[in-house]
Amino acid sequence: MNQKTVYQYDANGFYVGEAIAERDPQVPGNWLLPAGCTETKPPIFTAGRLPKWVGYKWKLISP
Repeated sequence: MNQKTVYQYDANGFYVGEAIAERDPQVPGNWLLPAGCTETKPPIFTAGRLPKWVGYKWKLISP
């Protein structure tokens, strides 16, 4: 497996969607995450509550 799904957030921390991380060719076992991404999957959300990344975890926020 040379790719894995990561979860992207915008400049304000709100969930944008999924992205792909690639294996680091120089450091075995390490992944190269795109900017503004985390490996932590956001919680299931409904209209009226949006996932926001707050530094180390997702929180559901009412807009």
